[in-house]
Amino acid sequence: MSNHEILSMQPGRDLDVKLALDVMGYLWITHWLQFSAELAVKWLGTQQELAEAGGVFKAVKPEDFQALKYRENFAESVPAYSTAADESAKITAKMAELGFQYSTETTVASGNTVYIVGFSKSGKTAATARAATLPEAVAKAALLAVA
Repeated sequence: MSNHEILSMQPGRDLDVKLALDVMGYLWITHWLQFSAELAVKWLGTQQELAEAGGVFKAVKPEDFQALKYRENFAESVPAYSTAADESAKITAKMAELGFQYSTETTVASGNTVYIVGFSKSGKTAATARAATLPEAVAKAALLAVA
């Protein structure tokens, strides 16, 4: 996904799913028992959830991903990273674990607050994003930084 596509994403489910996969370490998971790849169901989960399932589920290999059907509400366990401040803080913490430094600036332009968030790593130019809310700016800057 290009930088322009990331910056064009709206806060909500699609952006949250992208963050879950690209930043927070979520995986696509399916049940071991399936009649065929076309009938298989997949959803997002964490490595911990996979381990706690006791071997009933497996991670979906990237090459098998397109052959599997989506479960309709697969993202119900994905936090609202791009819209909720407390969930956005988890992105900031994860980025720190990955070695990124976080910076934020707030400006007011034409009566509207604009949040500018950056993530930088030594030897790498800071990835920055601007948005009307802090969670959205954090989400987009994080995706730009790990891209």
